Amino acid sequence: MRNWKLESTRLRLKPLSCEELNCILQDEFEKVILKYDTDSILTDTKSAIEKKLKKMGSAGSEEYEWYTYWLIIEKTENKGIGFIGFKGPPKESGQTEVGYSISANYRRRGLMSEALTLLIDWAFESSSCSGVFAMVRKDNVASAKVLRNCSFSAVEASDGYDRYVRSLR
Repeated sequence: MRNWKLESTRLRLKPLSCEELNCILQDEFEKVILKYDTDSILTDTKSAIEKKLKKMGSAGSEEYEWYTYWLIIEKTENKGIGFIGFKGPPKESGQTEVGYSISANYRRRGLMSEALTLLIDWAFESSSCSGVFAMVRKDNVASAKVLRNCSFSAVEASDGYDRYVRSLR
């Protein structure tokens, strides 16, 4: 895996290796980063990490960044506060799905919008990526707001979820 680091004024995103993801699953987060917010590691996050590791095992190393979680690090405290990542490289349509989570202690500060913007800008550097989408539960008002802040548009609804899309072209 390349040692990508994406940075903004307040955040740094670090793609996690298989070894680092396994450390998180084993509750050895301090092997990944010394300081982290314990609320950033949710049960759903661990479940998603297990799925990501399976996909990463069958993917080529050049695709890891499209499958892995990127650790969201708050720069002033150098603390891990959440995760963001794609569910794989862009499909034939040119689109890829994004997912994210952040500790409740760091919400309502615009940090997730900032992290999502960084990751989308990175994705759009790839000629194969022409769009990013997210599936959001209809009752997840905060996540919908993050997507709207990042220029996503709601395009369809089904089974209790709304689909948001941001296209490059």
